[in-house]
Amino acid sequence: MKELLKSLAEFNKLCPPIKKDSLNPFFKSNYSKLDAIQVHINPHLQKAGLVLTQVNVSIDGNPFVKSTVWEVKSGESLDSFFPIVVSKNTPQEYGSAVSYAKRYSLSGLLNLVIEDEDDDGNAASQAPKADDKPWLNESTDQFHAVKKAMADGYTIEQVKQKYNISKKVADLLK
Repeated sequence: MKELLKSLAEFNKLCPPIKKDSLNPFFKSNYSKLDAIQVHINPHLQKAGLVLTQVNVSIDGNPFVKSTVWEVKSGESLDSFFPIVVSKNTPQEYGSAVSYAKRYSLSGLLNLVIEDEDDDGNAASQAPKADDKPWLNESTDQFHAVKKAMADGYTIEQVKQKYNISKKVADLLK
């Protein structure tokens, strides 16, 4: 583990902060896409003598992303597991959840610095009080944006964090 820790320390010296490169229009927030993070860190991993692998695994029947950082010369490694959370179980939602899990597993394992707070995972943030949230109304621009976001993998629970939703609107979003 000694060589791995030396190489991780070297990686952290070499790797500058990662800029957010994408906009989440539903939550009006910026985040860093997985491919941009990978392109950013790969040269620094190589210089520090590290290799990263990420695979989907099942633990007790639940899907996880397993990220492993390897020190090339010694073969020492360190693992991180991040759950793949989906509610609708559609291919799009699963793909989004895998990308999300890979990003956050990778960020934690390598102690990456992402400029500002990355908040595309709004499901983990505190929801505003019901009285503070606007109502999502049918046939509005917000309704259509939410409908598109849900087609791209967002869940009704995530929508309810931002909006008050009537049963009728919830049914229309399904």
